[in-house]
Amino acid sequence: MKREQKSLTNKGFSLVELIIVVAIMAVLIGVLAPQYLRYVEKTRLQRDNSSIAEVANVIKMASAEEAVITQLASGTVTYNFGATGMTGVGSTALDAEIKATITPGDVKITSNTYSTAAPVLTVKINSTNNQIEVEATGWMETPNAGGSTTKKF
Repeated sequence: MKREQKSLTNKGFSLVELIIVVAIMAVLIGVLAPQYLRYVEKTRLQRDNSSIAEVANVIKMASAEEAVITQLASGTVTYNFGATGMTGVGSTALDAEIKATITPGDVKITSNTYSTAAPVLTVKINSTNNQIEVEATGWMETPNAGGSTTKKF
């Protein structure tokens, strides 16, 4: 019986083996990439919603100031959000309280879900119970859900 000995010069992978590995990796990337992109978008949307909720909480805390209540008695105030930061902040009493707590330019929208229309915060006094209401119109809980809602804080 004669044994076959392997050649010591054949130490690498064959071209077929390399092509099979590349094909398997391509299939894995094709399956996992969309899941990863959905995960990233969901995380961005949660971060944006958290930032907007933080601004709403700052507004609620600022409503303890008498100057803010006087300002809101004359009408509603709206704040917009975008990729460049929060806009609509001027020089009123409420705006001064917001600027003392957060930097409006740092509250930026990063998710693709809000890229066309980000939520708008509306602050007003409810005429029936004289409580300050903060509402976010255009609020979305899940990425690319299709319909937006109004969230009250």
